[in-house]
Amino acid sequence: MAVVEIVLVAVWAALTVVWLMRRRRRELERARWVPRARALDEGGHVIEIVCPGEPAQTVRRIPGDLDWDALGTELAEGMTEAEARAAALNSVRRS
Repeated sequence: MAVVEIVLVAVWAALTVVWLMRRRRRELERARWVPRARALDEGGHVIEIVCPGEPAQTVRRIPGDLDWDALGTELAEGMTEAEARAAALNSVRRS
């Protein structure tokens, strides 16, 4: 009886692993590129596009010594460029 239980637990564990791997693969296939802006430790900002399962792609680096108006302009322009790149990559991914 104990052998049957061990076999059932092993089969259940194997099926669970297979299910999790298939689920992860489906999630990666449906993943989309999105723009992201983040501050750097050494100062400044970086605008990049990210997609789960892929390395981040840097769109623009913004120095930390800009005044608020210039920083806002650079961030807005960089995010617009990142959104355009993400849209282009997402359209290719659907094909």
